[in-house]
Amino acid sequence: MKTNEKRNGAIPVIIAAAIAAMISAVIYYFTLPAWNISSVGMWVYILIVLALFLATESIAFASDGARVAHEFLMTGFDAFGGTKGTISKRKKNVLKALGIAMLAVLIILIFGGLFSSTIFNASSYSDLIFVETGDFDADISEAESLSSLAVVDMQTAESVGDRTLATAENASWYEVDDEYNLIEYGGTYYRISSVCYSGFFKWCSASSVGLPGYVLVNAVTQEATLVSTSSPMLYSPDAYLSYDLTRHLRAQYPTYIFGDSYFEIDDDGNPYWITSVRTARVGLFGAMSETAFVITDACTGESTEYAGEDIPEWVDHAYSLEYLTTAAYWHYEFVDGWFNHAFSQTGVYRTSYYYSGYYDDEYDYGYSYDGYNTAITSSGEVVFYVGLSPANGAESNIGFLLLSPSTGTITYYACAGAEESSAQSAAEGVVQNLGYDASFPTVVNISGEPTYFMVLKDNAGLIRRYALSNIADYTKVVVSETFDEARLLYLETIGAEIADEPTGDDTLSLTSKIASISTAEISGTTVFIYEFEDADGLFVASISLSVRQITLEVGDTVTVSYAASGEDGVYNVSGIEW
Repeated sequence: MKTNEKRNGAIPVIIAAAIAAMISAVIYYFTLPAWNISSVGMWVYILIVLALFLATESIAFASDGARVAHEFLMTGFDAFGGTKGTISKRKKNVLKALGIAMLAVLIILIFGGLFSSTIFNASSYSDLIFVETGDFDADISEAESLSSLAVVDMQTAESVGDRTLATAENASWYEVDDEYNLIEYGGTYYRISSVCYSGFFKWCSASSVGLPGYVLVNAVTQEATLVSTSSPMLYSPDAYLSYDLTRHLRAQYPTYIFGDSYFEIDDDGNPYWITSVRTARVGLFGAMSETAFVITDACTGESTEYAGEDIPEWVDHAYSLEYLTTAAYWHYEFVDGWFNHAFSQTGVYRTSYYYSGYYDDEYDYGYSYDGYNTAITSSGEVVFYVGLSPANGAESNIGFLLLSPSTGTITYYACAGAEESSAQSAAEGVVQNLGYDASFPTVVNISGEPTYFMVLKDNAGLIRRYALSNIADYTKVVVSETFDEARLLYLETIGAEIADEPTGDDTLSLTSKIASISTAEISGTTVFIYEFEDADGLFVASISLSVRQITLEVGDTVTVSYAASGEDGVYNVSGIEW
């Protein structure tokens, strides 16, 4: 009899434990916490699991208690008393153990978070990074032509790049990610973004064939191309089951705390995902820093781990913008301690990226205010540009920072003047009748003068004008249909010496096979942009030379007459025959 009672009493407990275990497994499958003591997600998951077991066991014991009450009515006090004592003892021990475990986890979360916070570690947060001081003239080369600038911003790249997906097979299964990061590939700068799945049901249809490739948008010409990979891309952040990038990485590295993942290609055009690994640098949870990186082949799923200093040279985006701007925020925000940060804010500075997060009435400028832009240094490195302003307002900048996503270095340049939104307003004011929107500025070097460079876009997101504004005096602003014209007007405006520009009088001839051909619209005229196998540079020919140019294809041999355009590597075609 007693054996049956024990067996019957254990059944609800076993069932309850099984239910709690199944729910815990489902939660883990979707949350995938890192098994790392510095992972808040792990401790929260453990707390949830303990709470589940506590709840289900309580229900089981309540069910067991109901059974005992029934026995009391049927057999009397002695039977009830004996069974009740057994149940009470079991309940007390199990619930007490679960309660103690939950309390311990809560203590770890509360005190671990408290003693990892900036309140007790302000100087450690401020000293987390070292901000170098740069030389503007040495680090930022003279902007003499568009080829040295990344004129196509993310919004423009998205506008023209998404249209390329129509050429893909089963295009309805896919869409283009809105990442469009700037990279250097084959000596040219592009905005790149991976093709991704349109949703779970589309993935079900497309999972066997994978993703068809990625989109490249030329950062100067705006030419967009859908590049097909030799093997299908099976692993991505928007895939499902074992092909989901996060789940795939968690299976390979169960203890790693992962940050953001960026899509890039190597020198041969092969696709990879670069994912940062984060480590707490202050206390148990504080100052999460990107200290290592995992590079995953998007086609095979093979992963390799690299320390920050060992990242391959072809990687342009490893450190995330979020981490770099947060590290810069800590550096300037807590420079004189937590109490100064909280009250007087003496000597505290913040980036324009910080201010872009406060999109209220005070900073609602009515146009694109991303708080950052990408730029290219004199060494050809892709960097993020952000302005640096006093904490008491964003009306002026004391200088700017260049944040390197490939090396993680942050460089400061002293350059007092107007903040970015003022330059945007000034540029838009010149062409207010056209209703163009100015992109968030970046800094360029024009005759040694720190200068804001912007593009002005129409409602379709296409670039229509180029603008230059002096940082020290943003009222010195010029806008023109070409960068060359804008640069000359700007040099006149700031009173700089204008060097002799090429006249383009010398006409040359070339006979070669077409390596690539694309079209664009410049000042309302359709032009063809050629690259030839036997010559470097871009050859621009108006459709007015011959409408029959629309029949030309890659590999055709043509003879062109051309002259220098005044922009390095770009030539104006005055005649074409084939």
